[in-house]
Amino acid sequence: MKLTPEEQAWLDAYCKALEEMYPGAVQRIVIYGSKARGEARPESDLDILLIVHNAYAHLKRELRRTGYLLAATSDALPSILAYTEEEWDSRRESGSSFYRVVERDAVRVL
Repeated sequence: MKLTPEEQAWLDAYCKALEEMYPGAVQRIVIYGSKARGEARPESDLDILLIVHNAYAHLKRELRRTGYLLAATSDALPSILAYTEEEWDSRRESGSSFYRVVERDAVRVL
């Protein structure tokens, strides 16, 4: 997986912001999609999946918003999804093709 310098800077800032603003809320952060597979084109976005501890479900929108606000001042183009542990487990149990693709391609960041 190869991120542009702008994407790496955004990702570092995002992870830091999540830890500082919402300590303990995020269980896992992964990159998936074309960036994770090493097939990205210049116009590709950066697909990010957050797995949020169930107790912090009410923060999912804010966790995503934080990333988009940081991106507004950079050249990174993230696409951020957030699921609780329970929601993500439900996708696994239902045999979701999205779950399979994400887990196949996932590059863990946190």
